[in-house]
Amino acid sequence: MCTSRNKVAASGLTLLEVVIALTLLGLITGTLFAVIQGSVRTASQMDQLQRENDNLDRLLELCRQAFASLPSTATLKLTLLDPNAPDTSLQELEIANAPSAFVAGLAPRSSGDNTLSLRPDPDGQTDGNQSRLNTLCLSREDLNPSARPGELAQPQATSGPKAADDQGRYWMPLLPNVVEMRWRFYRESERVWYQEWSRSNWPELIELQLRMADRSLPLRMVFSLPTLQITKGTGSPSGSSANSPAGNASTQNNANPPPGQGSTGGPSGNRSGGGPGGRPPPDGGPGGRPPQGPPPRAGGRDGPETSTPGTRSSPGAPR
Repeated sequence: MCTSRNKVAASGLTLLEVVIALTLLGLITGTLFAVIQGSVRTASQMDQLQRENDNLDRLLELCRQAFASLPSTATLKLTLLDPNAPDTSLQELEIANAPSAFVAGLAPRSSGDNTLSLRPDPDGQTDGNQSRLNTLCLSREDLNPSARPGELAQPQATSGPKAADDQGRYWMPLLPNVVEMRWRFYRESERVWYQEWSRSNWPELIELQLRMADRSLPLRMVFSLPTLQITKGTGSPSGSSANSPAGNASTQNNANPPPGQGSTGGPSGNRSGGGPGGRPPPDGGPGGRPPQGPPPRAGGRDGPETSTPGTRSSPGAPR
């Protein structure tokens, strides 16, 4: 009897063994939970970075298409909202007379002026570095909510980036979670970057710097503008035949007439019939009055010099 009881007691687990087993199980479970939590956090951060990169790519493509398709009548204006703080990121870029800039949808053209600027977060949210978050927005006249006759009025936001500002302008969000934005215009002839621009001519390069949330270094994007080349025209004003090809041809024919017709400005400087059937000079004989006008140039052209097709650009043309 005693031998069987000892065997039953030996086959059970002691309290110490149970405590050790539970401790190991807790450690293994905690480690697995930490690994899974880290993987989920990393996947979330990667997804956020991917969405941010997609938004940046879309903004980059919009800006590239807008600047590459600028017509010759477009004007650019860069304004500092706080002139006393030139290092601030509060700027407004206005693109006027550019109907194909920043358009989308069924109407690929717009008659309004485009304005790009940062709109602060209405809730005052900040990133991990305690920097206030903003939204890069676009304002244009046709973006303002309006109702056509017979239709219900469109709902208007009273807060947030889509709400009207103090000037009554409505904004369309383009890129969220922007901490800082800075535009700069480069003038190649002066080799200077400008943070303000109100000139009628265009800069050669436009730089955009964006610092996104939780990033310490800004992203830099540089866009080139189309080169305008002014060429000398070959046409002539109405009523003037000296600058036209036909006028040159007639002048040349007058300078070198075919045999049997009268000529002007001959070698002797006299006016003569020039052959049988020719009209006698009005003075009645040789030694008459000299020809009127300057002597013909070499090659038979006595008209002013004109440009020929395939002219080159003028020296003062903007590029």
